[in-house]
Amino acid sequence: MNDASETISERKQTHLNLCLNERVRGNGADLSGVRLPYDALFSVSPEQLDTSGKIAGIPVSFPLMFGAMTGGTPAAAAFNTALRKIADKYGLAMELGSMRALIHDGTLLSTYGTGEVQALFANIGCSEITPSNASQILETCKRLGASGLCIHLNGLQEWMQEEGNHAFSCSTDTLSAFIARFPLPVLIKEVGSGIGGKCAQKIARLPIAGIETASLGGTSWIRIEAMRRNIPVSAQNVEALNDLGYDAVTAIKDCRKYLDKGQTLIASGGISNAVDLVKCLYLGADMAAIAQPLYAAWHDAGEDGIEAFVSEWIEIGKLTWRSTGCRDLKTLQCAG
Repeated sequence: MNDASETISERKQTHLNLCLNERVRGNGADLSGVRLPYDALFSVSPEQLDTSGKIAGIPVSFPLMFGAMTGGTPAAAAFNTALRKIADKYGLAMELGSMRALIHDGTLLSTYGTGEVQALFANIGCSEITPSNASQILETCKRLGASGLCIHLNGLQEWMQEEGNHAFSCSTDTLSAFIARFPLPVLIKEVGSGIGGKCAQKIARLPIAGIETASLGGTSWIRIEAMRRNIPVSAQNVEALNDLGYDAVTAIKDCRKYLDKGQTLIASGGISNAVDLVKCLYLGADMAAIAQPLYAAWHDAGEDGIEAFVSEWIEIGKLTWRSTGCRDLKTLQCAG
């Protein structure tokens, strides 16, 4: 293993450790102001409810996605394998952690887990892509068993990270040039401050499969990077930077406004319960992604803990969905 890979691997392990610290968690997606319609008759029976959907044209059984977390550190191998197994069992979508470490060191493949998942997306930062390395990234996706790629935008995290690209900038021209040479479906996501406003409009114009909002309220990578090192930035300014961006409601509505019907909208960022998941669908999202709660469940009780967590989310999600009187995703979105 070369020095660069060792540094990345160590950083990934630190990220995992810090994710369990409540101080890096936001205040949640703040969907308390969203009121779902309520059907006291529960006129949609369990048999009539259809929770199926698609991400980048790939079928899923329930609109819950395992969000990108980690890879590139040995501690992630069993965790990612458990996630793959459960995602496949329940017909869910899954994102892997950044493939950057794997590109630096091909021996780290096992840290991203083993097992097939139909809707599996690899993950890479925008600062890592160029038209010239599209073939290398495609080959890495194939090694991971991924059917698509998620490109993440993390300018604030890069600036906060000692090893990061402090001059981070990503243009739609850069993204467009890469996508033109990349044959798999591509998603674009943020990592904790959200996508909305004019940025949502510009991104939606690209030939992408969809957007993941990753809005305010979830794990704060600004706080995590601030805790990793002694930075010459006051706590007050760290928190002020942490407040930049879009809340879940704004991000979902902005992105839905500009995305075509065939493009997938994934809501994420502090979604803390299954009722919130259904609220995101009601607002216009096609599915919702969660990340840190899955790692917390793994930390507490391993694979059984993850499965119990996911099973409950699906059960409560279906109950909440039925309570709206809507039979499927299309009618739930139209109800809003």
